[in-house]
Amino acid sequence: MPAIQNKSRWKSLLCSPDCLLALALTAFVILLHIYFLLHAGGFWRDEVNLIDLANTHSFSQMERDSFPILMPLLVSIWSAIVPAHNDFALRILGVLIGLGIPAALWLVAWRVRRSPPVLGLALLALNFTLILYGDSLRGYGLGSLTIMLTIAAACAFLKNPNWPRTIILAVSAVLSVQALYQNALFIAAICGGAWAVCRLEKNWAAAVKIFVVAVVSAASLLPYFAQIASLPNASVSLRSGFDPQLVHINLDNALGLPLEQYVWIWVAFGLITLACVLASFGVKWRTFPIENSPVTRRTVVGMALASAFGISCFTASSGTPWFFFLLIIAAVIYLDSGHWLKYFPLPAPPVNPTADRSINWAPNKTENQSIKPPDDPYPLFAGVTLFIAVAAFAGFLWYAALPTESWYFIPLMALAAACFEIGLPRTMHTRAAIFGLALMAALMAVPAVRGSLDRRFTNLDLIADQVVAQAAPDDFILVSPWYDGITFNRYYHGPAAWDTIPPLADHGSHRYDLVLDEMKTPGAMQPLYDKISATLRAGHRVWIIGQMDLPKPGPMPDALASPPLPSTGWADRPYDIAWQKQVAQFLANHCANYNMVYQTTNQSVNFSECLKLYAATGWHDSPENLK
Repeated sequence: MPAIQNKSRWKSLLCSPDCLLALALTAFVILLHIYFLLHAGGFWRDEVNLIDLANTHSFSQMERDSFPILMPLLVSIWSAIVPAHNDFALRILGVLIGLGIPAALWLVAWRVRRSPPVLGLALLALNFTLILYGDSLRGYGLGSLTIMLTIAAACAFLKNPNWPRTIILAVSAVLSVQALYQNALFIAAICGGAWAVCRLEKNWAAAVKIFVVAVVSAASLLPYFAQIASLPNASVSLRSGFDPQLVHINLDNALGLPLEQYVWIWVAFGLITLACVLASFGVKWRTFPIENSPVTRRTVVGMALASAFGISCFTASSGTPWFFFLLIIAAVIYLDSGHWLKYFPLPAPPVNPTADRSINWAPNKTENQSIKPPDDPYPLFAGVTLFIAVAAFAGFLWYAALPTESWYFIPLMALAAACFEIGLPRTMHTRAAIFGLALMAALMAVPAVRGSLDRRFTNLDLIADQVVAQAAPDDFILVSPWYDGITFNRYYHGPAAWDTIPPLADHGSHRYDLVLDEMKTPGAMQPLYDKISATLRAGHRVWIIGQMDLPKPGPMPDALASPPLPSTGWADRPYDIAWQKQVAQFLANHCANYNMVYQTTNQSVNFSECLKLYAATGWHDSPENLK
């Protein structure tokens, strides 16, 4: 009889509308990752930097990246296992990591709530920022995956805080901080959320275990102490200061894919998750909100109408029927009337409800004593974790004083999605409302796929092929700006000599220390002037890779003073611009012919590495009035 009941319960769960939608979303997400795999193209500079460090097979060299050792080590192991050492084989590793994130969503939601992660799949797994940069060979995808696995381990610990689960939580936390330095903040947030649960229930034994996990994960970063301590000086040229407006723009870019209105959905569910923390105190750990109560019905109707109002903004695009908003309102009202709720039954309790309840939440009890745990500690855990994580990450961005990018927020998004899954109530009303929201989100993501995912990270691999085919051995190649030389170094295998603007001794990684030396060197461009002059005088060509239109012949621009500059400090960007202007003016004053040879026009390329190929030929001396 128990077997028959279990079979019936599983059948009811798997055949429910939200489970079917979650399975369909998962299949769609898999297709999106495959689509990205087939259209991503070559690796861009940050990926090449990591691959080159991984190929050294040296721990000391791997630590030179801006991430801890886990991701380079994983790339090194993958390269040793997979026989094909080409871009596609390495891209497969990134896609597998990216696909691990929706799998982790399933793990978190199913183990904690016995429900599919419909909301997480709609908000996170369909987010194109996650697919683009989570699948790239950087640490953000792996860091997001390990954070979600740590949350799953923390939930298992809260369910039964024994030492085996403590060890699993500690291992997950260590892997997380070894994937990304900033994950240390999120591990602190997870430990803070778990400690809040232990503190409220006065389970000091479990609280001590949480403290042990925090100490072990922090101690695992001690080998990087020297590198972390030197980062402020090593990255001085990047630290342009905390810019709230830039943070806001990049956060919108991260959350607002596939459509910009998704930002408000993330914010709304974040506030609801925090509200559930306060509500959990008022009902003393009983499931919140109480099923089918008037408060529940009115609250869910308000949430659904608010979501419908936000989604109605999608209709601003041309060609969308104006009555779409009215249809949403009608659907919400009909949904709340109860006619559809029979299709969203709550999961039936297991046959043996005390099977996995050997938890000691009460004070003054031995650890092995079987006692009933609190009904639902997860809203408090999720809310406290999310609050600490957001506050700590904001403080980290302020302290780091680095220009932010949209992919910096991916691990925070993964943590937030997991908190939504375990912290939001799962009544029939909320499940139905989330079902409708996720369905509409999925339908609206479909038209945006091609424009967002059909994009190469770089076109330098294509330009390198053009240069190999056309450049002679005695030609000279210049790449601008200097950091794009990292990508060019991977894909160019021709005989012609090349360098970057400014000239650097090492193009295998991000050598900001060498750039800083050039910023302090008077006449840093003179070696390039000499090489350009010798090449053109000998009748050979100078190839320029970048975005460099020549001005009219005229006086050479003045060089910038040594850093720090009054307005931009130690930032290298003003020097990059000034150096390129100087080289462009030198070519304008001396080369006889300058024209564009190649540009990518039939493919979408990420703006950061969408460059052009120019050729300069002939030589003439500067007019007398320009000398």
